[in-house]
Amino acid sequence: MVKKSWKVIFRQRTIRKIRNIAIYIESRGYPENALRFANALYNFGESLGEYPEKYPICRNPIWAKRNLRCAVFRKDYLFIYKIFEKEVVIYNVVNARTMAL
Repeated sequence: MVKKSWKVIFRQRTIRKIRNIAIYIESRGYPENALRFANALYNFGESLGEYPEKYPICRNPIWAKRNLRCAVFRKDYLFIYKIFEKEVVIYNVVNARTMAL
């Protein structure tokens, strides 16, 4: 696998989701952890630009039909993204535990 330096674009929905995750963690009484976790989410998202093909096409038939890829972050979160020419667009971050399988 060849390392790349592709541009990573976080859609507004993704930014909102990460912010909401941080707000939830902060509301539980852990403001430092909220900031640290939000930064880890952003760093993971940015890393998708280095090895965009590392993660497979999503198993969800609707997402697979759109050629979306799913990257697991710390077992509980799923980054849903698509590869374009020299860029990666992150469409959503989903808590995998709340997904209906």
